[in-house]
Amino acid sequence: MIQIPPSAIAQWGAAAVFGNVLLTRLGVPLPSAPLLILAGSMIASGRLSFAHVLLAALCGALLGDGVWFSAGRVYGRRLVAALSRRSYALDSGMNRASQLFERHGAPIVAVSKFVPGLGLVTPPLMGTTGIAVLSFFLWDTAGIVAWAAFWLLGGALFQRQLHYALVELQMHGATVIDLLVLVGLLYGAYRLLRRREPPDRSRDDAR
Repeated sequence: MIQIPPSAIAQWGAAAVFGNVLLTRLGVPLPSAPLLILAGSMIASGRLSFAHVLLAALCGALLGDGVWFSAGRVYGRRLVAALSRRSYALDSGMNRASQLFERHGAPIVAVSKFVPGLGLVTPPLMGTTGIAVLSFFLWDTAGIVAWAAFWLLGGALFQRQLHYALVELQMHGATVIDLLVLVGLLYGAYRLLRRREPPDRSRDDAR
């Protein structure tokens, strides 16, 4: 059972959010939403600052997205092709993001944060297009703030229910950190399975 004292949560909570979001944006198979929900519940209980946590999530996501956007600028379509070859899920996400960008333009950068499978592939793909750097980062910032605030406010809204759930975990000899580790492992396994998912031949034939 992994124990973390409340003082450590107050001191390192925003840093944990920054690291988690950064790694997720860089492509490490870690979920960000569970930690943001937990941080939101701690904000509601007065142990964390909403502004600090939101800023940490924004900085982590912008840094990760900036790395991929820059890589797309430097390596162009070669990067997109290389990522697409890694898995069918990434290839499908790239195609979907490209179609949405052609149809709706730059706002897709913000919307992609809420669409599973698009958050990771959109920054490198946008780097290969003619989108202005300032425009990309403005829309990216808007999307990140809305995305992070959504999960943080959700955690704050259900703070009481989360508290009861944590009490139940402790009664069974576990902690929230154990739960986060389990969720991370399950999410990582899901991502690996998605990468190995074969293409849907019937859908390809229909097109």
